Amino acid sequence: MKRVVLGGQRAWLEDVPDPTPEGEWVVVKMHSSPICGSDMHGYHADGDHHGGGHEGVGEVAAVDTAHRLKVGDRVLVNPASGCGECWRCRSGNYIHCRSMPPGSGGHFAQYVRKQEWLCPKLPDDIGYDLASLMGCGLSPAYQALTRMGVSAFHSLLVTGLGPVGLGAVALAKFLGAEVIAVDPEPWRRERALLIGAEEALDPTEVDVLQFVRDRTGGEGVHRALDASGKPDAERLCIDAVRALGKVGFIGENPNTIEYGPSNDGIRRGIEIIAAWHQNLTSVDDLITFLRRFPRAAKLISHTFGFSQVNEAFATFAGRQSAKVVLRPWGN
Repeated sequence: MKRVVLGGQRAWLEDVPDPTPEGEWVVVKMHSSPICGSDMHGYHADGDHHGGGHEGVGEVAAVDTAHRLKVGDRVLVNPASGCGECWRCRSGNYIHCRSMPPGSGGHFAQYVRKQEWLCPKLPDDIGYDLASLMGCGLSPAYQALTRMGVSAFHSLLVTGLGPVGLGAVALAKFLGAEVIAVDPEPWRRERALLIGAEEALDPTEVDVLQFVRDRTGGEGVHRALDASGKPDAERLCIDAVRALGKVGFIGENPNTIEYGPSNDGIRRGIEIIAAWHQNLTSVDDLITFLRRFPRAAKLISHTFGFSQVNEAFATFAGRQSAKVVLRPWGN
C-alpha cells in the first residue's frame, strides 16, 4: 500500500506492506484523511517522518475475530488507541487512557489497522469527506462548547480560525450562539463569515477587547474559546469573558500564560475548560450536526488524491484553507 512520508517541507509516498487484522483490530480502507495542524510538525522538520495522520473515515476491508464490525461497514477511524478496560476508556474518554497499546501507524495510508471499538459506524447518507470532519475538525470544539454549555442565549468569542476554530464557529452557530471570530488571516476571516459568524476581526488592526466590551455594554462575552494556542489570544479570552463566564482552550500551547487565581478567577468567578477530543458517545450528535447544518461543507476547502500529496501539504501550509482532505485512493 501507499503511505505518506513528511519532512523538509515536502510530502511524498512510500510503499509499505498492507496491515493485517488481528483479534479486535480490523483493517480499514481509508477514503478520506484530513490534514491536521499538528501534522505540520513532521512536514517542517528535518528527516523523514513516517506514520503521520490521525483523522479519517473509510470502509472495513478485513476482520479477524471482531464481532462489532464486518467487511464493508463504513466507519469513522478515531485517533490513537485505548486499553478498553480503564475508567477513561469505559466512559468513552479513551483519548486520556494511560495504557494505550501500540497505535495503528498513522492515517495517511491506504489501509489502517484499528481497534473495532474505536471505529463507530457511519450512516449511508453522510459522505466520506463530510464525515471526516468528525476528527479534529469538530471533536475538540464540540467537547469544549458542550462542556461550557454554549447555547442560543450566549455570545461567544473564538480566537484562531484554522480548521479547528472554524469548526467551533460552525458548531456554535448550530447551537444558536452569537459569534465574534478573530484571526489575522483575511481568508480565514472571510470563511468564518460564510459559516455564520456575526463579526470577524483582525487583531492586528482592531482592539478586540475594547470591541467586545463596547458590543456587550462593558460586560464581556458569555463564553470565549481559543483554538490558536497563542498566549496573547488565550489571555484575550480570559480578559474578554464576563463575570461567571467560561473560557475554553483547544489550541495546543506547551508553554504558559499569565493567570492570577484571585484577580482572574476567584474575584470574577470564571471557569476554564480544556478539551482534547470528543467522548465516543458524541458521534451521534456530530452526525446530527452534519445532517442539519448545510454550511458544515464549508469547513472543507480542498481535496487532493495521494498523487497530489505534496501540493496538499503546501496548500495547508499556506494558511489559505480550511480543512484539506486527502483521498488515499484518488489521483
